[in-house]
Amino acid sequence: ILIGIFLRTYQLNFESYWLDEMISYWVADPNISFKETLIRRDEVEQTPVLFDIILKMYLKLFSYNPEVGRHVPVYFGIMSIPFIGILSYQISKNNSFLLTVFLASINIYLISYSQEVRPYSLIFFLSIINLIFYYKIISENKTIIKKIIFFNLFIIFSVLTLSSHPFTFIILFSQIINSIYFFFLFKKKNYLFFFSIPFILLIYLLFNLDYLISQLSYSEYFLNHENWKFYYNYYFSRFFGSRIMGIIYLSTLIYLIITFRKKIFSTLNNYLLLIFILIFSYIIPLAYGYLKTPILTDRYIIFVLIPILILISSLIFEVNNKKIKIFIFIFLLVPTIINNFMEIKNRKINKPEFKKFLNSLKKNDVKNITVNTTSGLSKKDSETQAQLVGNYIETLREFKNNDFKIFNLNDVPRNKKMIWVLCYEPLVGFDCTLPNDKKETWILIKTKQNHFLNSRLYEIK
Repeated sequence: ILIGIFLRTYQLNFESYWLDEMISYWVADPNISFKETLIRRDEVEQTPVLFDIILKMYLKLFSYNPEVGRHVPVYFGIMSIPFIGILSYQISKNNSFLLTVFLASINIYLISYSQEVRPYSLIFFLSIINLIFYYKIISENKTIIKKIIFFNLFIIFSVLTLSSHPFTFIILFSQIINSIYFFFLFKKKNYLFFFSIPFILLIYLLFNLDYLISQLSYSEYFLNHENWKFYYNYYFSRFFGSRIMGIIYLSTLIYLIITFRKKIFSTLNNYLLLIFILIFSYIIPLAYGYLKTPILTDRYIIFVLIPILILISSLIFEVNNKKIKIFIFIFLLVPTIINNFMEIKNRKINKPEFKKFLNSLKKNDVKNITVNTTSGLSKKDSETQAQLVGNYIETLREFKNNDFKIFNLNDVPRNKKMIWVLCYEPLVGFDCTLPNDKKETWILIKTKQNHFLNSRLYEIK
């Protein structure tokens, strides 16, 4: 757990925000009302507002600063570590929970999303809690009082989980299928679970109906159909840091599931739900994609790492042959540790270097800045994007501490004769040309190039 905490907090603000983080940060502005937050969310956001509300409350309590914003996902990333251990022990009832905790602690994908101001570490955390209480309410060895408590907690955390991202409905659907499967094969009657479903759906719809309708109304989405390579990888290379690591984890998981298939599918056990979550996390989005529009991407199913890590850890401990067990341990752990060490030691910048640019201008006489988002975007989208980027820049410490001034590109004061024009390249298709009305009167003096950030100094005639 301490290793996991260190890896999630180490270099927490190594990179500046990218656009999606700027969106959450802008929506969660604590200086605006809750109503304005919802309006902003509807303008630019496609994920539920739950994470933005939590972020807004945290920023209001401390300060509206991008570095403070990174605290929220890292808290959820850290809390996930002990709780996935609790869930693992609940499922297997042996020391495999220690391996689960270790694999979760050093997982490069979970570390990455624990350092990003987006809802994915929250989704992962709530999914774990939801599963913990699912196993609690289907357990038969509980007093009436405990059953009532767990029933209510399951409803609360199910609603919160579903409110964190619509893909988490896959977990609820898997729980339904799991309970039906157990009823028909083993006559196990999970009355409390089935009784909870109407309450969960009613409360969820009460708070999220408009959002759900808006999401289902999309006939087009920004994602494309997965290519043929997906069907032998299933995002494992992204989940575990490289193509080789993806192959190691995927092959280990397949081997263990095949080896213990009778135990998983033919006996009353806790593993089957994890299999259902694993299968439906891919089948349901892929089917929806072919019927309507592609919606599957790795971060939307971040919770699939729960069954992957727990199944691998638990089933390794089911292996009776000591030589095979030791081989799997070495096959899994040695490359994982080496890969993660290399990933962290050789970490590369993948986001625009706003801080680096501002730090480079500390001794520069020109303190005026504007943001160019005009190329390839509609006027409304351009203004919104410029507002997102501008809001992020002007709340950075590097901006505040060096007397920089930021202006709208179309409203630069006449007394400003020199200005830096920032261009977030992926936002404008790497086309950083000025609007036509400025090409003759703005003279290019020099250019700075940082990762994904083109900055140009202009003299205004």
